[in-house]
Amino acid sequence: MNTQLTDTKITGRFYLSFIVAILTLLFQEGCTSTHKSAGKKLETKGFTLSYTDKAQAETEIRELRLDHPLPITERQMVYHMVALTYENHSLLGKPGPVFTKDDINKMKRLLTKALVKAHSQNIIGFEVESEEGTTKGQLFASNGTLHWRFFEIQGVKYTLTRNQMARYGTAWRMVLKKGQKFHVTNKLLGAKQWTNWVEAKINLPAPSNLRTGSKKKRRMNSGTARSRPPATRPGQPAAPIKSTTDLEEKLKFLKHLHENQLIDKREYEQKRKDLLDQYL
Repeated sequence: MNTQLTDTKITGRFYLSFIVAILTLLFQEGCTSTHKSAGKKLETKGFTLSYTDKAQAETEIRELRLDHPLPITERQMVYHMVALTYENHSLLGKPGPVFTKDDINKMKRLLTKALVKAHSQNIIGFEVESEEGTTKGQLFASNGTLHWRFFEIQGVKYTLTRNQMARYGTAWRMVLKKGQKFHVTNKLLGAKQWTNWVEAKINLPAPSNLRTGSKKKRRMNSGTARSRPPATRPGQPAAPIKSTTDLEEKLKFLKHLHENQLIDKREYEQKRKDLLDQYL
């Protein structure tokens, strides 16, 4: 009888010690995963940016290892934002840009800085207001790719939870471009593809219209012009253009901004003239 009581006490102590150890590990993990930047929020006119602790996110995100801080440039950020496209699940639904020109102008610099300074345990939340409506989502880097996860685009939420007949349906889906893919998670009943969650290469290829140069540009960059040193106008110092390749890349990027209505015609002509003055 005494032996049984002793065994029961030993077993109880063992389980108690085991539970205490598990709780201690969970507490320590929670403490180490939380960074002081978690919960911080930046609000500007029509745009809100926030840091969220990864430990407070869904399981799909908690299981990922974040590549933060991420050294990304503002130009790369513009490429990503312009490439993001979605379409409504309707008869008249056509693919269109996720972000408007105003959205990109509001967000590009702050999102770039947020990734550059992000802590390894934090994800970035964003919410931007435009005439078309609210666009809301998350941004983070993992496994060498940039993740864009959207909950609402231009005032339309992703899920149709209010419609009981389409409870498991969605209002829209992302349209993949070159260098992008849907995020996939493994479930008990098979893999799930998230059509509101896009993974894109960090060095996303420039849109196709940036990779084609006109004959006029090739003539301009050929012959004796290649040996001319860069020039700047008095009182207007600028970074020298090292080669025709550098000039062509800058002109392509400038044209891309204009064609996507990120700058108006007057700004485009002025910037183009400035670039040519530096080289010719």
